[in-house]
Amino acid sequence: MAALRRATRTVPIVFASIADPVGQGFVESLARPGGNATGFMNLEYGLSAKWLELLKEIAPGLTRVAVIRDASTAIGSGQLGAIQAVAPSLRVELRPVDMQDPSSAPSLRSRANRRMAD
Repeated sequence: MAALRRATRTVPIVFASIADPVGQGFVESLARPGGNATGFMNLEYGLSAKWLELLKEIAPGLTRVAVIRDASTAIGSGQLGAIQAVAPSLRVELRPVDMQDPSSAPSLRSRANRRMAD
């Protein structure tokens, strides 16, 4: 996508699946992409906020949540941002736990428990 954007600013570009088109600088915003590029995201980050809302509905007394994410990807950062935006209105404190790669998955539970105890 970046190579296409460098090659032309006039020919329309439609991307099929980009993790974070705004964060990667391909469009100005999701509502109004501007320029000559538009398309589809892998995941709409608002769904991530909805997960926290549903969790709070299931467990109304919930006050802290560990959020496991891959900080090296735009999706991981975007999802966390959406969750962070809704957390104060739900009176929930977030504790991000970064997963570097699949091999670190076995230690996630213990790391999440330590983050929750902080």
